[in-house]
Amino acid sequence: MTHKVRFALEVAPDREAVEADVALAIFTAECVYGRARARMEARYSVAADGRRCVIDVGGDAGEAAARVLAGLLAARVGEEGFSVRRD
Repeated sequence: MTHKVRFALEVAPDREAVEADVALAIFTAECVYGRARARMEARYSVAADGRRCVIDVGGDAGEAAARVLAGLLAARVGEEGFSVRRD
């Protein structure tokens, strides 16, 4: 079963920085679970302003990508600089 993990940033540095963090998070999941599985289990979109990002999580690889992204965002904007919601 899939679910969505929604990230909302108070202030985004820029869309490219958020996209780079997502790409790194997915790459990390690929290293652990394999490229094909990570690509099947983690799909994402980033809003034009970079303040919102949604990851469709479809398994352990997708969950790993979402967790890594949470860590990267915490490093980039601080723990209080973003929120996470699961649907």
